[in-house]
Amino acid sequence: MRNKIIIVGTGLAGMVAAYVAQREGAEVVLVDRGPIGIGTNSSLANGVFAGPTRQSSSDAYIQETCETGRYINNQSVVRLIAEKAPDAFQFLRSLGLNLRETSNHHIIESPLPGIIPGVVLMKKLVETLKNLERIHFIKGLHITEILVGKNNVCGVKGINKKGEEISIRCPVVVLATGGAGAIYLRNDNQKNIMGQGYYLAAKAGLQLWDMEFIQFYPLVLAEPHLTQLLVYPPYPKEAKLINAAGEDIIKKYNLGDINRAIRKKRDEISAWLFEESGAGTVRMDFRDVPDHLWEIHPLSLMKKINFDFRSKPVAVSPAAHFFMGGVRTDGTGQTDVNGLFACGEIVWGLHGANRMGGNALTECVVTGSIVGRHTAQYCRDFRKVSLHHEELPKAPVPHQPRSKDGLKGILRTIREIAWNHAGVVRSEKGMQEGFAKVEDIKQQLRGIIPEYPAEKILSEDLMSAIFTLESILTASIGRQESRGSFIRKDFPQEDNVNWSKNSCLQYYAGEERFSVDYHSSVRKT
Repeated sequence: MRNKIIIVGTGLAGMVAAYVAQREGAEVVLVDRGPIGIGTNSSLANGVFAGPTRQSSSDAYIQETCETGRYINNQSVVRLIAEKAPDAFQFLRSLGLNLRETSNHHIIESPLPGIIPGVVLMKKLVETLKNLERIHFIKGLHITEILVGKNNVCGVKGINKKGEEISIRCPVVVLATGGAGAIYLRNDNQKNIMGQGYYLAAKAGLQLWDMEFIQFYPLVLAEPHLTQLLVYPPYPKEAKLINAAGEDIIKKYNLGDINRAIRKKRDEISAWLFEESGAGTVRMDFRDVPDHLWEIHPLSLMKKINFDFRSKPVAVSPAAHFFMGGVRTDGTGQTDVNGLFACGEIVWGLHGANRMGGNALTECVVTGSIVGRHTAQYCRDFRKVSLHHEELPKAPVPHQPRSKDGLKGILRTIREIAWNHAGVVRSEKGMQEGFAKVEDIKQQLRGIIPEYPAEKILSEDLMSAIFTLESILTASIGRQESRGSFIRKDFPQEDNVNWSKNSCLQYYAGEERFSVDYHSSVRKT
């Protein structure tokens, strides 16, 4: 394994990195705890890629990305994505995907109206990668630690489905683990996406940037018996949003065209719907939508959902959708630890205070391609340095056994704390209460000895979730303004004089604590 690349995560970014690395001659091992490709957030995507087009220039793309990010984006990252995006789109077409260009987007078209475009994308990648000799898959392995010695990656450690600890030695590790949407009570992510990558990165010594910025999508299914799925845009003009008092929310807030409003005022709409939900359930009403629209995308996707959308309104709510913050990388995708690379949602810099629609998928393909190319080069240049690592201080040993039901109860509580105290709208009082509740949960978790493999993995997930929630609260409480996706009730205005800054968290694993600094952004338009 000495000259192999370990990629943790098999979403779009990780799969692209693997493909490019093997094309450059590297041996790649793709590791995931669940189904390869299809068990990731990429498979839930609507297939929209932002970027330059024949009708919209790179400069226009850069300007809109930075405007959406409220000008605290990392300018070098934005320009890199703009420069490399056309190559990314060509790569997707080379795989045989039907990528249609619009005025300012590229869109994957499904062969059938009832298939999510993200599923089409990921199935094509899985099919492609499984036929390549230099790519190997390890399924059912939950990575718990990046092994580091003398600021060089040595490998990874994890738990398999039998509950056994497994170590793999290698000089290159790629974090392609996605974000942490599933730490929230309301989210549209895959259920296991709980910040594992952020926790791995911080324990390896990396700083985390802008963790307070989480994007909430306004319209996600919220019926108790339904999976929390995004209600995919575009929305027909006949669709209505109704609050508990029966008022038309679109008219009440003068939103006009709901599709344009979702693109331009996504955060305000999420905040309004969050406040409206305090008085009762908000519902989306499709009863006036013509029959023929149910046969085409995106309404055609609703046929497989066990709900009669044509005869009754459905409960909807804002939900955690995407994390803008993460780890800092250089132009090659490498972090501050030699041999540790990152790509996709876990990477900081492109989005600033908010993500422009379509940039998530573009970021995955561009950063995945960059990481694939440069990890292969790293392996070619690699000299046999020591793969010895020093063990980090261990947390206190748990002492009281509990059942898996107890762990699931803790997960539910974490999600409630995140939603109520670090959610769509925040305040100092609410966040301080959240901190106190997190401390109680940490004490409970310390008193649990996982007995079975599934419990060990869930326990690790809970530690990642608690860590990520603490990082959000720590970065949030210091930022005394509202900006982009970050909304504080007690500081409702954007403050460019004092807060045109990026937060930077350092984690001290042995002491289980954070420090936070805020660094001034360089504003360019």
